[in-house]
Amino acid sequence: MNICQAKHRISREPGNATLSQHLACGLIHCVPYASWQLALWTITLAWTTCLLEQPTLGQTPQSQTGNAALFGLNRVVDVHFELTQPEWETIQPAVELDGLSIAKAVGLMGLDKASGGNFHSEKSSRPGLAGYLGVDHQYGRATVTIDGQTVRDVGLRYKGNGTFLAAYDSRKFSLKIDFHEFRDDVEFRGLTKINLHNNITDPAFLREPLAYALFREAGIHCSRVGFAQVILTVAGTIDQKPMGLYTLVEQVDKRFLKDRYGSAEGLLLKPSTFGVFRYLGEDWAKYETAYVPKTTATTEQQQRVIKFARLLHQSDDQTFRDQLASYLDVDQFLRFLAVNVLLSNLDSFLGATQNYYIYLEPQTNRFQFFPWDLDISFGTFAQDKSSRQQLADLSVDYPGSTKHTLIMRVLAIPRHRQTYHAYLARYLDTLFAEQKLGRQLDQLATFVENLRIPAEDDPESATDGRRLNLKSTPRQLKQFVRWRHQSVQRQLAGESRGKILGPAPISTAAVIYTSILLVSACGLIYFIMWQLDRRKQRIRAATATNNQPSAEHLAS
Repeated sequence: MNICQAKHRISREPGNATLSQHLACGLIHCVPYASWQLALWTITLAWTTCLLEQPTLGQTPQSQTGNAALFGLNRVVDVHFELTQPEWETIQPAVELDGLSIAKAVGLMGLDKASGGNFHSEKSSRPGLAGYLGVDHQYGRATVTIDGQTVRDVGLRYKGNGTFLAAYDSRKFSLKIDFHEFRDDVEFRGLTKINLHNNITDPAFLREPLAYALFREAGIHCSRVGFAQVILTVAGTIDQKPMGLYTLVEQVDKRFLKDRYGSAEGLLLKPSTFGVFRYLGEDWAKYETAYVPKTTATTEQQQRVIKFARLLHQSDDQTFRDQLASYLDVDQFLRFLAVNVLLSNLDSFLGATQNYYIYLEPQTNRFQFFPWDLDISFGTFAQDKSSRQQLADLSVDYPGSTKHTLIMRVLAIPRHRQTYHAYLARYLDTLFAEQKLGRQLDQLATFVENLRIPAEDDPESATDGRRLNLKSTPRQLKQFVRWRHQSVQRQLAGESRGKILGPAPISTAAVIYTSILLVSACGLIYFIMWQLDRRKQRIRAATATNNQPSAEHLAS
């Protein structure tokens, strides 16, 4: 499909020809000429023509059948939700949020971090920042039509933490569709869950799709991505209201595991705790809270998690070197680490406390890592006051601060550090190459821009009205890629150590909130003591009055 065609005429049908078919046709046409120069030219042309149709960007792990037509960076589908008014009210946030409540939540989160707790408040069943606000996303029953196919009685809810808070005023929340929430016999083209991300932190819709594409090019299993135009109908109140553009993101679940591995017998975890592979003792219940299993853990799998955490945090260097490869798929981890580091993706296992999966792969009995939630990759997320240029200079050897135990211990082994550096150097010339990424950015930006053009009779139908980001974001991302190239090359050459992050401090909000609590407590104690003192004075005065002789008594 030609993505540069006239606006409002975007084709929604997947391309029929794969990259291999284009290349085969090129070679066949070149044979009569017996010219390898011509063959090379034809192959190059075929590659350029289908750059956005190849499996790397089209994200088709096995075939073009079934749900594969939903995904691809040149794919957009229509999604229409229909709900009754009571079901619509069910999914609405049950708490009112304001600046003070958010600051309080961030403060409580900071206190949990400082005390070695998990990223999980008792106020909510869900982990993450929204849970500290008491937010529990609730499912409502909906009818959904996706790509022309209607499914009834599906679960629909809002999703997210930071993106949920950022979208609170606009009400363009990210969404999760669960086909099994109300009926076990319902699915959609083999899928049981689908995510619709609002990209509130990336209105140009570039970072998340491209970041996933880079992980995929590095051979890391991860979600497929497409685009969706979403429409909402609520019986009696809202009639086919355009909600704008979303990214459609594949769920990491048992079906995902079966598709990638042929089996889902392993243990899938989505940790939400302050640290990676923390050792929490020998009680599995503590790991369930911190590691958030997405599949049921057998006794053997539970012990495997606990033993690796203990090895990581309590073993000596020689024991760790000897046993590491029996627990961790080291090569997969180094590739996963390299892509995160090139992207300076700190809202991940590098610098934050969530947005990644761990899978105990059953055949090898070793742990692998998957990425998740990449909308603020490409050096966008800062834990402190780091500028974008400083994040582009992120240290490759200390990317998650000097206190990131897993990274530090793995890279302390010379052969693993050498392999990791080799991957970084290779990726600079391949998947992270400046010209190649620049072309992908330009093509994707053009495609998204066409999708976001509002209808002439409905100017509110644009995704979010922030069209200026379409011009600035590609330029900023290209600049980041250029800066990152220069920094990583200098570091690999031994000319620089890059920007080394310190241990993430307790947030300012946490300090402020703690101070407020202490001041309030002191004020309350002072008030109580003052009231008690006044009460004593009143009692003394009343007693003195009662003991004074009356006038009649004095007269007598």
